[in-house]
Amino acid sequence: MDQNVTEKPPRTVVSRFELAAARMADAWVRDGRVTVTRDDLHLASEFLRATGWKVFERDDGLLRLVERRSRRVLELTPEGAVVLAMRRLVRRR
Repeated sequence: MDQNVTEKPPRTVVSRFELAAARMADAWVRDGRVTVTRDDLHLASEFLRATGWKVFERDDGLLRLVERRSRRVLELTPEGAVVLAMRRLVRRR
């Protein structure tokens, strides 16, 4: 898709996760399954923290996420945490 950036400048990228999210989703579609690397999880956790979540890694491999504002608590797999981050990213646009 062509875009005239002089008339409509592209939106500013705010986080590294924004750049990585499309790559992650493309890999999931290509592979036919959701897989999350340690680096992917780190980027997603960084993004979630910046958007109002506290992220804690548990010993059993799950993550405990606490939303700062509402105090809502979620316990998710790494894959679930990355999908949550992607959903939060879509809301920001």
